[in-house]
Amino acid sequence: MIELPDIRDIELKICWVIALAPEANPIIDLFDLRLFSNELDFPVYVNQENGHALVISGIGKTKAAAATTYLKTLLNVKKYVGWINLGIAGFHLEPVGRLFQVIKVHDIGSKRSYFPGLRLSKIVQHQTLFTVSQPETAYSDSVLFDMEASGFCEIAPMFSCNELVFVLKIVSDTPESPIGSISKKTITQLIHQNIEHLQKIIDIIEKLVSDEKKRLKIPEEVFQYFDKYHFTQSNRHKFIQTYKKWKSAFPNRKLENTLATGNSASKLISSLESELVSAIKEWKL
Repeated sequence: MIELPDIRDIELKICWVIALAPEANPIIDLFDLRLFSNELDFPVYVNQENGHALVISGIGKTKAAAATTYLKTLLNVKKYVGWINLGIAGFHLEPVGRLFQVIKVHDIGSKRSYFPGLRLSKIVQHQTLFTVSQPETAYSDSVLFDMEASGFCEIAPMFSCNELVFVLKIVSDTPESPIGSISKKTITQLIHQNIEHLQKIIDIIEKLVSDEKKRLKIPEEVFQYFDKYHFTQSNRHKFIQTYKKWKSAFPNRKLENTLATGNSASKLISSLESELVSAIKEWKL
């Protein structure tokens, strides 16, 4: 078990939301995750060294949404972190054990649809998924079926960009392999047999997370002006956004040269905006 005060500010890369312990155990083993505490509403596992965290939500979309929120709040998860919902799902076709990236999640109850994740077309097949309130046995549509993904997809994009929210499902039951034949051991085996494939997907997601972290990072030269002048919350946000546009236009320039004549937050912003307008006029020429 990990002591709570030691983990509040760890650098996470990926947060996993998984319904069942048999689904989670191979991921816990793969990333050497340790139990966070015995006194939590949901079981949470973390590895401070590799930046992975996992919560076991239990069955159902409401629990998946609650567990996602709980993990985010508990560990103060940053905006650049990736989120993965991994689990088993029913499907209308064999073989059992096939891994899919879900690119559309449709909630049968609410009729709402979600489109999670940057498509990883080169390394994993895509599929649509229906989230249902009871285990699917008729397999009446040519889609995957689960009971958690829509709850996860409703909440996780609030904590990161939608492109870093992924739903990965492994076929566990079909008309030829009914759901009643699935055991805890079988579930764990299905995850284990896809570990190598999952690792390739995770490597790509971690690279995307790294890129997003760099994109969101505020350079030190910006903080110098926060210390020098009084910024309202709205001006602070506007300054950061204007700076990012300005830096894209003038990647080799320094703020101290451009803002040498500014003496207030509003004048600093105005100075950057003026340079951007001038640059746009030059580009049109």
